[in-house]
Amino acid sequence: MLSRVADSVFWMARYMERTDKMLRALRTSYIASQDEMQDFDWQLWVDGLSAKSTDSIEVNNYREALNHLILSTHNDASVLANIVRARENARSVQDYITKEVWQGINEYYHLIRDPKTQDLLLKNDPVTAFDQLLRESVLFYGTVDITMNRGEGYIFISIGKYIERIIRSLDILELQMLEIEKGRNEAMHWKYLLYSLSGYEFHTKHYKNALQMDEVIGQVFLDVQFPHSILYSLLQVERYFKRLENISLPEYFREMEFLLGRALSNLRYNSRRHNDVVEVKGWILETRSEVKAISQKLATLYFGYS
Repeated sequence: MLSRVADSVFWMARYMERTDKMLRALRTSYIASQDEMQDFDWQLWVDGLSAKSTDSIEVNNYREALNHLILSTHNDASVLANIVRARENARSVQDYITKEVWQGINEYYHLIRDPKTQDLLLKNDPVTAFDQLLRESVLFYGTVDITMNRGEGYIFISIGKYIERIIRSLDILELQMLEIEKGRNEAMHWKYLLYSLSGYEFHTKHYKNALQMDEVIGQVFLDVQFPHSILYSLLQVERYFKRLENISLPEYFREMEFLLGRALSNLRYNSRRHNDVVEVKGWILETRSEVKAISQKLATLYFGYS
């Protein structure tokens, strides 16, 4: 597979995973703001989820926040911008993905551009709009799973998906911890964090205690039965990367294998206390840095980035 093709399917997957994570977090935030958290801080989420290159914007209500984070053409990190980029990458490699995958992304693009969707988000029923958009996200994952052959394209899609999942899970965790630091109801924020990561039902079935910081952090970071945990996702990156061994230059493969092994060891065998906010914040920063280093090294060795 050409490096530009591998790069395009990798980023197609990253943008789609980023879209999914943002929509789930924003759906949960909207419900929280209408339910238990009347003083919900939309500004914190706008600042945390906007592109760093985007000029800061002040929002006064959920409509302004959702418009900026989902529909804005001026925010490079909006959901619309992510879907547009995913579609552009998919268009450039149509010979390497199935027609069903391309059609799914194209339909997703037309759904978010549909005035009816925008009207639901900003004037009527945002939850219905979120559910319609997230349904397309689920269809995308299912379509990739049942129509793509298990060659290099599928491998790079999988690596991109799980790298992005780690980074976005850490971002959402970090934002929820900022909310907690303001002295707000801690248990409530842990609940909404787990809802954002599709992990609340899992938590109620596998953890007997009421929502406690050490157990929530343990689930999000280390529970390999939870498909959105950091450890599970990093293990999947390692698993799919190993399938590239036969087509990789030995020195490239060894360099990537070393970085992945080190990140996994640091994650598994750390001594950080899960109920200490300062230590968890340090863990977030360290893990994010290691995963970004893995992504950058992959881009250099396999996609031809300088």
